[in-house]
Amino acid sequence: MSDKEKLREYLNTRRQFWPYEDSYHVDKMGAHRFMAKIGDELAGLSYAEIIEPGREARMKMNLKAAYKEYGIGTELLELLMDDLIASGFETIRYEIGREYYAFQIYQNLGFEVESQDLNTVRFVWRRK
Repeated sequence: MSDKEKLREYLNTRRQFWPYEDSYHVDKMGAHRFMAKIGDELAGLSYAEIIEPGREARMKMNLKAAYKEYGIGTELLELLMDDLIASGFETIRYEIGREYYAFQIYQNLGFEVESQDLNTVRFVWRRK
């Protein structure tokens, strides 16, 4: 299934309200990098910092505030996770600020809390 077919399925099954449906697209920007655009405007990016080639990566994501709560960030993370898993990575890490509300997203992707402090939660996914 192509990225556009995955996106269409995603839009039909997970979004309750989506004002950008006709102008939204996700592009793969090379190895372990994805970009979401609304029309010509960049809405968000997800990419991986490689810690140990083929073994360990750290996911990163940036999403413009105006596009939060529409599922764009979740989709970018899912595409990046799928890409890293298909590339054979054994360990994937992701770090978020404590103020972030969507911890369930990471648990749904198979992440576990590795550590946390007053400001940050560090997640880890390990190939089973």
